[in-house]
Amino acid sequence: MSEEEALQCPCGRVINSPYDFKLLFLKMEMKEIDILCPNDSCYLRELGYIKFDIKDGKPVFKEAMFYPPFVTWNNSRLGSEKAMQLMKNHLQVIVTKIVDWKRIKENISKFGLK
Repeated sequence: MSEEEALQCPCGRVINSPYDFKLLFLKMEMKEIDILCPNDSCYLRELGYIKFDIKDGKPVFKEAMFYPPFVTWNNSRLGSEKAMQLMKNHLQVIVTKIVDWKRIKENISKFGLK
């Protein structure tokens, strides 16, 4: 995928695939997973988040979103329609294929989150 067809962090890191992002489940009590830039020296670091609720002891997806600086940067680079579609596709893959919901469920039980 060329740079003109890929998402890019404002730090300059090109993101060709949803698998490039790093995920961090640090905010357990907030039921939030951070979506991080793959560049370890990125000045933004956090590019978005995934929120979920807990229902019957299981995580239930609530919403996923990229933060405005990442969205605006890509909209200006790629055009709004193309950028929004790419970001939507990336979020969908992250939520459905990359997040280990089984492991999240185990952590919910382990730490007694409600």
